Amino acid sequence: MAQAHPSSRLGGWEGYAVTEDWTERRAGRSYCVIRLEPIRGYPRCCSGCGACVFAIHELQERRVRDLPLFEHRAELIVPRARRMRELPR
Repeated sequence: MAQAHPSSRLGGWEGYAVTEDWTERRAGRSYCVIRLEPIRGYPRCCSGCGACVFAIHELQERRVRDLPLFEHRAELIVPRARRMRELPR
């Protein structure tokens, strides 16, 4: 069994696993940036309507703020899926 990334213990990002993390300085502030990737076989949901995704229309990487980690602002990088809509008949 593969070892979980140490940062995985910080969150509880259901359906995602931490693949890497690093710190950045921007405008004099310190950020802890955490990259999440979907767990294979875990059901994916549309970020717009919440429906289960079987065919992915689009996958976009989003940066979202999370709760601060000590003196760092936290930012998550998360790939978000949009489901493929049925074609008009």
